[in-house]
This record gives sequence, C-alpha cells and structure tokens, in this order.
Amino acid sequence: MTAADDHHHRKDTRSVPRHDINYARALEISPMNPSQLALVLGGGGALGWVYHAGVLGALQDRGLDLPNIGTVIGTSAGAAVAAAVRAGADPGEIVATMARPPSREQRERILEEVRDARKSLRPLSPRLARDAWHARGNGVLALSGLLPRGLFPTAFAEQFPGIPSLNGWPEGLWIPAVRARDGEVVVFGRDRRDVAVASAVEASSAVPGMFRPKRIGGDDYIDGGAVSPTHAALALDAGGDTVLVSSPMTRPSRKFLARHARRRLREEVKQLRDAGRRVVVVEPTHELMNVAAGFPRRNPTAAPSIERQAHQDVAAACAKAGI
Repeated sequence: MTAADDHHHRKDTRSVPRHDINYARALEISPMNPSQLALVLGGGGALGWVYHAGVLGALQDRGLDLPNIGTVIGTSAGAAVAAAVRAGADPGEIVATMARPPSREQRERILEEVRDARKSLRPLSPRLARDAWHARGNGVLALSGLLPRGLFPTAFAEQFPGIPSLNGWPEGLWIPAVRARDGEVVVFGRDRRDVAVASAVEASSAVPGMFRPKRIGGDDYIDGGAVSPTHAALALDAGGDTVLVSSPMTRPSRKFLARHARRRLREEVKQLRDAGRRVVVVEPTHELMNVAAGFPRRNPTAAPSIERQAHQDVAAACAKAGI
C-alpha cells in the first residue's frame, strides 16, 4: 500500500502513476473504535476476495473487533466479503474457500447453466448504454449495457463463508447494485431489506459480459462496480468518523479499468474528506501483484501467498498510522 500525507505527497518512481489520495500514515486514529468505522470493500474479482481477507486479518490481528464495525459497504467481490464479516466468518475461511477447487458436482452444474445461457448472447440493455453515455457520461456503465448478459451464474454467493447462516438482514450491511433498466444504484440494506443477503450479493457481483444479471422483484441487477468500484462515498450516509477503504481495483496498472477506478476513488475520497471524515485507503502494491501473477486461472494455489502479502502490507501501513 502506498502512503502520503496532505502536504507531502510522496512521488511514485515506478512506471504506473498513483493517485493523490492521503493514505494511512497521515492519520492518527489510535485506538480505532469499530463502531465509529465504516469499512468499504471494493470490487476486484477473485483477487479481491483474497485481498480483502488479508486486510481483515491484519485489522483483526491489530485488535479491531470485526463484528462490531459500524457499517460495512461491499461492492462486487467486496459484497460477499462484507456479508461474511457480518456473519462472523473468519478471514481465513475466505482464503480456504478460494484455495479449494470446485467439486465435480459444482463444475457440472456451472457447465449446464453456461450451455443454456449461450442460447442468448444479446446485449444486456442498449437503452442503459444510451442513457448512461448521454445523460450520465459514464463510459463504464454504457459499456455494461452493450455487453452480453453473461454466461456464468452467481450462485456461488449461497456457499460463501458465513452467508448461508444469515437470517434476515444484518444491521450495518450495505450492498450496492445497479438496476439494469435505468442505471440507478440500489443499496440493499439501506434502501431496501426485503431480499435475501445472498441475492443482494449475487446482484452486486453480476459483472456484465461474464455473470448473468440477478433478477430481484421483476428487475435485473448488475455489478455495483459499473457505477463505482468501491462506492466509498456511501459512507457519507453512515455513522462514525473514520472510513477504511480496501480497494483492489486501484492496483498498479495502466489499463482503462484501473485508471477509471483510481479516478473514481480519488473523487469519492475527496467527498469524504470535505465532509470531515478521516479516510484510510489500502490497495495492492507492486509486490503483491507479483505474488498474484496468474491468479486464479494459471496460478490457482496463490491464494494463501496473496493473503499473507496483503496482511503484511496492511499491517505495515496501520503501524505507520498508529492503528
């Protein structure tokens, strides 16, 4: 994780430009009161799941009581981890899940569903693409409307650590997803609680072009990351004075999505700071990305190493911050 304070931003001498966000070592927030914390877990795919687990493990080792965090906001990959936090799952369970290959039964079920989905690869919503581009100027959301509806199911959420044990909607769990018909963000847990947590996680995890939209109450929902990779600004509506953002999507990269994620996060962190919130941002380092190279397809056994590296990076940053 990079670090910089308000007045002395440290330049990154590497090839990838970093964004001018004030990081953990600029803060003096020890001890951290979990009830005054909003924890934001952003998107990032399989790497995001393991990265968040490393972040949570580091915070837990430093004495933060995870079940008592005031508000947990999870988007896309972060949605499943946020629900796991509220269910009291241990971070190690998440890593173990990612390190475990799918069963034969699971593989066969996925292949069957993919075969059915291939019968229709029409765009998700040309109307969404048009409105997102002309009315919102959001290129990522517009692209989401043009991509196919996706092949893979999102039913993995039903088996994610802790989620099956949840009864009703936990307090302080917010999961943003995008309503496909109009591009509006619906924050499950804040705006509505009349759905199962697993369904909300599926909705926020439905990456356009890859995963099929989640049908809830007559509407299709897609990945909350189509509007914001973290939705960190939602913490403005949460209680507490400190926001900790785990942001796997702002990994070192010159690719479009990484640059978009850095720009969007910079905007949201500014909103939070302007409102008087103290903000800590943690994100993958070059060292972590080297460890994660090829994960999960070409390097499926890397999950424990990624978690350890994330744990070390976060622990070092928190120590500098006095957390």
